Amino acid sequence: MIEAIIFDMDGVIVDTEYLDFQLQKDFVRSISKEMSVEKEQKFSKLIGRSYAYLAQAIKDLSGSSLSLAEISEQLEEYAKERYQDIDYLSLFRTDMIDILDYAKEKGLKLAVASSSRKEHIEEVLESCGILSYFDTVVSGEAFTESKPNPAIYLATLTKLGVDAQCAIAIEDSAYGIAAAKAAGVRVIAYQETRMPIDQRQADFLCQDMAAIFELIQSLV
Repeated sequence: MIEAIIFDMDGVIVDTEYLDFQLQKDFVRSISKEMSVEKEQKFSKLIGRSYAYLAQAIKDLSGSSLSLAEISEQLEEYAKERYQDIDYLSLFRTDMIDILDYAKEKGLKLAVASSSRKEHIEEVLESCGILSYFDTVVSGEAFTESKPNPAIYLATLTKLGVDAQCAIAIEDSAYGIAAAKAAGVRVIAYQETRMPIDQRQADFLCQDMAAIFELIQSLV
């Protein structure tokens, strides 16, 4: 019996994970002393990282002598330049509205648990016209460790007042899937084939929102 649906944002609600991955790879290459094929094969470590841990992952991959603070600052400027004209509505997976409407009709609680900054999460949800659907929005910036640490999911469950076995998460990254599973929440993975993401830990794998909606209906 499902009482709540918890959504990740990047790569699930909006198709931004792939764009972020391309940007982060380009940034790593731009500050790298030497980029080997072996290091490039480890780029998957960037996918789904919380902002706090992203700088360390970039430093490890690039071998840069820059400090973590300098990497974070330069990455932010790099992203601003690349994303200044981004239209989140054009990246919004609009067919998820069927899931949101169905959840409201059935009295299911809705949440977003994302590693992104809360201000950014709310900006994206507002741009897509769906912020009002959610009972709570939880950001990884509120925790010492975000995904794959389960703290963000445990906090979301507490805010919703729902037991883990009565919730289901929709995730795409290996870190997000691991976080939800560690909190005792079943996971539907939004299938991603453009990036090297290990989604095998998920309980279900669906190719799009229509398939996820059909699955949720069978679980309620």
